[in-house]
Amino acid sequence: MILMYHNIDEKAGFNTVSAENFERQLRFVKQHWQFTDMDTYVRECHTNPRLATLTFDDAYYCLFTFGQDILGELDIPVTVFVPVYHVGSDNCWDEEEPEYQKIETLSWWAIEQLSQNPLFTFGSHGMTHVSLRYFKKEDTVKDLRESKEILEEHLQKAVDYYAFPYGQKRDFGYATPELLQEIGFKAACTTLWKLNNLRENPYRLHRVEVRPTDSLEDFQRYLTSKPDFRFLKQQIKNVLR
Repeated sequence: MILMYHNIDEKAGFNTVSAENFERQLRFVKQHWQFTDMDTYVRECHTNPRLATLTFDDAYYCLFTFGQDILGELDIPVTVFVPVYHVGSDNCWDEEEPEYQKIETLSWWAIEQLSQNPLFTFGSHGMTHVSLRYFKKEDTVKDLRESKEILEEHLQKAVDYYAFPYGQKRDFGYATPELLQEIGFKAACTTLWKLNNLRENPYRLHRVEVRPTDSLEDFQRYLTSKPDFRFLKQQIKNVLR
């Protein structure tokens, strides 16, 4: 299972889970799954359905102010996906969304500081947080390659993982598994809902999005209920789109 968050803060809000709920959710998962880093998850997820790994999209500043303390206390590794052009800025791509709130993104200094923490891994979320469905093939290659290279230059370490902006099937564009592998990524995360990746291509990994409105009871229910109604909803969405 790959958990997907965006932002955490004292109170829940736009794309934001409260820090209290976040910690309670992680403690529940830790009781029933084995948290691991992305490297181990990608290597072993096809044989171990009880593995869990944590991801954050958009690289918000909450990871510096709240995240590192909570994750340090619980000893849980995280992979953070960075929209490179928006480092040190905000979530301007959300401005047309209902209930939009501006959220600050990490600066390069903060990313470099967090990258020294062994619990933190950074991956690419593209250059501009634009769906790849709008890109020609040459622009797709440029976006993927440049985002990886710029992150590696700042971090002075390999950037092995990618997360598709928006992340549904229509957002893959020309970014085939073969192209992602050729550019040097080991795996890629989608926003397609599923509790495990036992049969998934590593460049099409499914995730479990945690919503700001999810109570602990909601969270527990959709991680343990059968049938998985959110997975069924995802299947319908795949057909319609």
